[in-house]
Amino acid sequence: MVGGKVRVVVINELLKLIPADKAYEDVAQPALRELGKSLEKVIKASRFIIAPLEYLAAQHERWERYLRKVAENVDEDNLIEGHPQIIVPTLEGLCYVQEDTIISEMFVNLLSNAIDKTKQDSAHPAFPKIISQLSPDEAVVLFFLKMGKYKVTQQADYDIKTDEFASTRTIYEEFPLDKLVYPQHIGVYMDHLSSLNLAGTWQIKQQEIIKDKKTKIQTGVYIYAEHRLTEFGRLFAEACVPKEYKGLA
Repeated sequence: MVGGKVRVVVINELLKLIPADKAYEDVAQPALRELGKSLEKVIKASRFIIAPLEYLAAQHERWERYLRKVAENVDEDNLIEGHPQIIVPTLEGLCYVQEDTIISEMFVNLLSNAIDKTKQDSAHPAFPKIISQLSPDEAVVLFFLKMGKYKVTQQADYDIKTDEFASTRTIYEEFPLDKLVYPQHIGVYMDHLSSLNLAGTWQIKQQEIIKDKKTKIQTGVYIYAEHRLTEFGRLFAEACVPKEYKGLA
């Protein structure tokens, strides 16, 4: 392991500090006792410093698979040096996600575009951090929004006594909620994607008043809206979101 090699080097370097005429003396002598303490401290520190490198070494095969995907995505003639602002945080992000997930695919796609001279303009320095903030369900939402817009109709109940709109509920949802692990959180997902300036839910036509058939008194309104990407979201989807992903039609 990497750590073992470093420890051997550290030991050898520290042993050089021992005077030749002292090497035969008892290790209990003050000079050697102090050296022993220093050696123990350095080795202990090296374990903490080298630990992340040992982790990366253990993940060697996984990194090979990632890099193989990147190589398959970019024509050799189009290879160009990627910008550190994108490459470094993207590699860091890949360290913390599970392999073969839509999130890892986003990082791989971004890495591919960052070193492709024909697509490098779509890779933005903010994208690695944005991917790291997405939940798996939010990544799925972006996958479908890359393909189009989805209409949603909500009904807001009106209380004439308080002159306020009370509860609001969705009565029609075009988005394929069955593709989400937690479909009941679609509203929360859209709010978070909106805060990231990637997507949102916008009203597409005037609200329709709902009236009681007998009294003709207003009881609520229908709100017609749609989920769609922002301009920035379209750039993000182009650079990061896969065109195809297993289990998603």
